[in-house]
Amino acid sequence: MRLPQTPSFRLDGKRGSLINISSQLAHVGATDRAVYCATKHAVEGFTKAMAIEWGPLGIRVNTICPTFIRTALTETTFQNPDRVAWLTEKIKLGRVGEVTDIMGPVVYLASEASALMTGTHLLIDGGWTAD
Repeated sequence: MRLPQTPSFRLDGKRGSLINISSQLAHVGATDRAVYCATKHAVEGFTKAMAIEWGPLGIRVNTICPTFIRTALTETTFQNPDRVAWLTEKIKLGRVGEVTDIMGPVVYLASEASALMTGTHLLIDGGWTAD
């Protein structure tokens, strides 16, 4: 299906890349995370559908799926030693993610280096989903 080229939506032949941020939990389940996992699975489905619809217009659509990333929003998780132990046990590289861990994959997906990638994801999970 081609998107209409109306005055409200004109691409003028420009190619591009849309990058959705999902989660490793879009690919595995977790205790006490049913709604979160469901919404992240939805992001994966949305990404695939948009890749099919927008690919003919030269727009690539992919997701980044990081592990737990240390941010102000997640700081309460890291104040719980049991939770930190559980996280670092699951992450094969033995550490939680930092925002800088996501920057390289975003640059890659935004660049022409990923010109043939669409409708897929990059797991930035330190090996969590390798099991």
